Order: sequence, then C-alpha cells, then structure tokens
Amino acid sequence: MRRSILYFSIITAALAQTEQKLPEGEGKATVDRICSKCHELEVVARARNTRAGWNSVIDDMVARGAEGTDEELERILDYLAKNLGGTPAKINVNKATGRELAATLAISKETASAIVSEREKNGPYKQWQDLKRVPGIDLKRIEDKRDRVEF
Repeated sequence: MRRSILYFSIITAALAQTEQKLPEGEGKATVDRICSKCHELEVVARARNTRAGWNSVIDDMVARGAEGTDEELERILDYLAKNLGGTPAKINVNKATGRELAATLAISKETASAIVSEREKNGPYKQWQDLKRVPGIDLKRIEDKRDRVEF
C-alpha cells in the first residue's frame, strides 16, 4: 500500500512538472475559450513567437475555422505577444513527439501525428522537402515555420 502511494505521488509530481499552463494575464480567458476548442492549451503554452509570428498563427487558425470577433482576436494577439513572446523554438522533426511538433509548429494534432507516423514507417527526414511525403500535409501552410525545423 505504501509503495503504491509513493509511486502515485512520484508520477503525479512528474506530470505536474511537465504540464504547461498559460500564464496569468489580461486575455487569458479569451485564449482559453477560443483556442481550446481546437487543441489543448498546452500547445499554446509551450510555443514562443514574435508578435508578427503570433499574428500569422492567429490568421492561420481563423482560416482553419477558429471563430472570434476582431476585438477577441486582438486581445488574444496582445496576450500571446506579451506572455509568450520571444524567439520561436526549434524542433528536430526526427526526434520530436507529435505533441512537441504540434506545440512548436502550431499545427494540428493530426498533422503532427502524420509526421511522426511517416517518420516511423519510412525513416528520418533529411531536408524540408522530405516532409512532402507526409500524407495530407500542405507545406505551404507551414512554410513560414520552416526556420523552426531541424533535421
């Protein structure tokens, strides 16, 4: 019994350390309400971007069906730029999990999973153009994130 409690405590502590939460700030509730309809907020919390980068992400999400008023989208942009600004992180597509790819590249879980599945079936990617072999991927949609990808 004690051992079970100890294992549970260790696992709970480890999960708590890896869980990413959005920082407090004006606009957090709007991000939560609008962005969580399509993906986990952990994806947003891990990402870093410049204001222009976040603006591109928001435009892409709206093009994919995210809904919000102009005021809500501006509030989201302000929140993200202030709280999750900075240099975008790089990711090695040959080592990353689907969750990491989704978070770093701001892509859907489905696209990230397809990248991982293709890599597992046919071996590592050597260059950007190799991602064309991923079924259903639209490289033009993520072209602006090319500088975040390492091989």
